[in-house]
Amino acid sequence: MALQIDRLASLSHLANIRFGVIPMAGYKPVAPMDTFTVYDNSLVTVENTTGVVVLRDPRDIEMHLELFSILGGYALFGDEARVLLASWSAAYRS
Repeated sequence: MALQIDRLASLSHLANIRFGVIPMAGYKPVAPMDTFTVYDNSLVTVENTTGVVVLRDPRDIEMHLELFSILGGYALFGDEARVLLASWSAAYRS
């Protein structure tokens, strides 16, 4: 796991990637119950325990874009994210 975390930290230096890390600590009134991917303004997929749901309804897409924005507000980016990732990596190594 430590090597995977280190790899994510290294990817955060790339100019074409915006990589955020949501800290485990702190109050977050909204959290995703499933993994989701927003491809564009016409497609979202949601992965849950039974499979993948494909959403094309503009209301569903807007809801997931809003959730993504909320989660981005919880995230750390740049040096702050790398410091957090380094602490997680060190914890796995100890």
